[in-house]
Amino acid sequence: MMKTILLIGNNPVEKLVAKRLQDQFKLIEITSGDLTEEKAYADLPKDLTKMVSFVGPMDADLAMESFFAAVRQQSIKLDQVVMISTAGIDNEVVGQLDYPGIADVTEYLREQRYAIKIIDEEEIPYTIFRPVNVINEKLGTPFAINEGEKVPAGNVSHETIADFVVQAIQTSKYQNQSIALLETK
Repeated sequence: MMKTILLIGNNPVEKLVAKRLQDQFKLIEITSGDLTEEKAYADLPKDLTKMVSFVGPMDADLAMESFFAAVRQQSIKLDQVVMISTAGIDNEVVGQLDYPGIADVTEYLREQRYAIKIIDEEEIPYTIFRPVNVINEKLGTPFAINEGEKVPAGNVSHETIADFVVQAIQTSKYQNQSIALLETK
């Protein structure tokens, strides 16, 4: 029996992940609507075991609060959560990152930190990916940096982020870790 995975959010990485996992999992995608409202997650399948959040850039914290409220309300037992966040949430970046479309970077980073805290407090195995500047085209070799280590400002492609998400889902690699992602030339 195929496991059921929920993909939340609408961006190029979500589309790549959905395409790569569609033959291995029963996919449920919530890509539109107000993801900060609990009703967005009404009627989740009882056999849901995994969730990947591509929510953002803003209000990721509100979306996670609403999602987990719905999960508790519906008595769903998840065994894995993966979230795409951003590098810079722990002042770990050496150099300058761009946050396109973000008017208030301080608030954005605060919301990302709080979303991660919400996930951590659920006590479900999780993986947080913190990409540096996200670009369309792959530039070089993918590189992962553990939490607590300095992260050089740089770039990472949608493709590389999707590769790491799929690997985390398929193998449980990076379980209970927060990993920065970038590419080196």
